[in-house]
Amino acid sequence: MDKKNLSVGVDLGTSNLLIYVEGQGTMFNEPSFIAIDKATGKVICVGFEAAKLVGKNHEKFDVICPLQGGVISDIGLIREILIFTLNKIFSSEIHTIQKLLICIPSDITNTEKEAIIKLGHSLGIDNTIIQQEIKAAALGTGVDIFEPRGHMVVDIGGGTTDFGVLSLGDVVLSKSIKIAGDFFDQQIIDHVKVMHKIEIGLQTAEKVKIILASLTGSYPTNDDDDDLVYEAMGRDLITGLPQSVMLNTKEIREILLNCFDPIKSVLLSALEETPPELAGDLVDSGIYLTGGCSQISGLREYIEDIAKVPVYLSETPLTAVVDGCKKLLKMTNKYFYSEV
Repeated sequence: MDKKNLSVGVDLGTSNLLIYVEGQGTMFNEPSFIAIDKATGKVICVGFEAAKLVGKNHEKFDVICPLQGGVISDIGLIREILIFTLNKIFSSEIHTIQKLLICIPSDITNTEKEAIIKLGHSLGIDNTIIQQEIKAAALGTGVDIFEPRGHMVVDIGGGTTDFGVLSLGDVVLSKSIKIAGDFFDQQIIDHVKVMHKIEIGLQTAEKVKIILASLTGSYPTNDDDDDLVYEAMGRDLITGLPQSVMLNTKEIREILLNCFDPIKSVLLSALEETPPELAGDLVDSGIYLTGGCSQISGLREYIEDIAKVPVYLSETPLTAVVDGCKKLLKMTNKYFYSEV
């Protein structure tokens, strides 16, 4: 492949940044965190190295996630992350990139869209284009969005839960709500603080979610068929001393069910607003779930009970968007009845 004519796809996720290079595969898949030296403004590290520092840094540097709830909080830091990672991938030869595709949340503003495109131009990549994450996720999940048939995809990521109905190669209807993985983590933190008088950190809350989360059916169990528990470490709010608490699956399910109430409402609203012919297609084509939090135990059954249509889980929920980038980069301007 011509090293001076490379195409690159970027999944600009709230939780993770993924970068695909045509002909080479996914070259970067790490948390969307960046550590900055306050005095010099220089980048210390990004990705896993920066994520490990969350809640453990001193006053001389900041650890920041430039996207919060699917909203760009600092376009300058996003640029710094991209420069850092692309220089790492291309050995400081970003000029070899001929085409840059950046996938963005559904509800991003026009101003933010323009800022993302200008960001690509500032890197010297004139052919910078953007696409909705929900479209890329559908393609990456294996959905044939080009046929004259309705398909629905629900992407439950870190910052947002996105809903999309697609047909004839594009998004017909989309909705988004700023309730997803990060919100779940914060609700777990708040619960432990109120009910157990212990303050835990974001990293600990995420581990609790990953290990204990469920929505329906039997509670997660260990090898001895006992309900799972997790010892969360933190700080006692009364004594100020280090302390731990045993959390169980039942209390985490209760937290998540409350979190999913507004997600349920937006899902029902999206279904109600779907054009009749496309809504009828969903009876057979169903709903596809993707994103990191689509892996929560019992979610498929939970959505099926709400929507009354078949629900399918993506085989690659964490990489569906960047997998879709691979297909989108091969497209020209084809939309109707096209093959990728």
